[in-house]
Amino acid sequence: MRIALDPWGSDYGSQINAPHEVDAEETSVLALEERIEERPWVPVDPQPAIFPEETAVVDGVMRSDSPAMVIDGERRALALFGSYAAGAVVINAQVQVKHDQVVRLFIAGSNWPQPDDITLTAEHSAPLCYHGMSSKADTYDRLREALTAEMRQSETQVAEMLSAPDTLILADGNLTFFSGSSSVVGVIKTIHKMYLSSKRAAILERLQPGQRTPLFRIVSGRKNDGYSVLTCYLRLARPQLIELPFAGLVRLEVRASLGEEKAVMLLDQAAMKVFELASRAPKDPRAPQNLIPIGGLERQLRHKLGDPQLVLRRIKNRVRAMVEQ
Repeated sequence: MRIALDPWGSDYGSQINAPHEVDAEETSVLALEERIEERPWVPVDPQPAIFPEETAVVDGVMRSDSPAMVIDGERRALALFGSYAAGAVVINAQVQVKHDQVVRLFIAGSNWPQPDDITLTAEHSAPLCYHGMSSKADTYDRLREALTAEMRQSETQVAEMLSAPDTLILADGNLTFFSGSSSVVGVIKTIHKMYLSSKRAAILERLQPGQRTPLFRIVSGRKNDGYSVLTCYLRLARPQLIELPFAGLVRLEVRASLGEEKAVMLLDQAAMKVFELASRAPKDPRAPQNLIPIGGLERQLRHKLGDPQLVLRRIKNRVRAMVEQ
């Protein structure tokens, strides 16, 4: 018996959140076996023909500030005070954070009629406004999913604002919220599903740092969903002997509607840039997948969200004042 460890530890979950074997059941997202590139199924050294003048790395952070409940007579529904921030690190001759923004939401579940905005005031502090939002969610987990979806939409807007012919845009996560014409590259650092069959997945352990797999296609199993991407795995670092064999991998994807030629160019550019920006342990507990600019951006965005204990105190004071009215 051999035991392998996940270098991310437990504080951030696992970088691999999928069974080792390919999921043979019918699912909402499927990998196709068609050949995309005219090359054998062997490790690829990325060789982009052109290099971008600048790179933008887009990410967001979110926080559940306080669970709640809305009550009107005998009717009740779960609710959530939640905050998120999104922005980008733009890298060219210098490094800048751009379009960073904070949004606070009061989400009422069970299709509650549109709730009012809730403003928190405090002496010597700027007011905090939680915009009212109705959701069909009926559990706290689903309310948090609704908050996550709003954050991803905000990240999409940031990426679209930065889109330019000479800019490589790397978005944290998949491209679910991006249109088919988007040239953004999604960087997925957690393996939620093993898309490759066992035979094809053997290539992952042969990849050397900086190498990628040949491209393959992932499509939605839902009719009229429109989700179709060209994707590849990229190795950022070799796992140590005691670590999981798939440690140190990320998956990159672009919308399939861009076509094979542009997809290869973008994914080769992204592979080289992501490998260059990979973090190193022990500075980052999610190394190497958590890119260096992402770590700095997340710290700045969390700072903009404010101290969670102070925010919670202000929420409690506001709710107390509403009860006493």
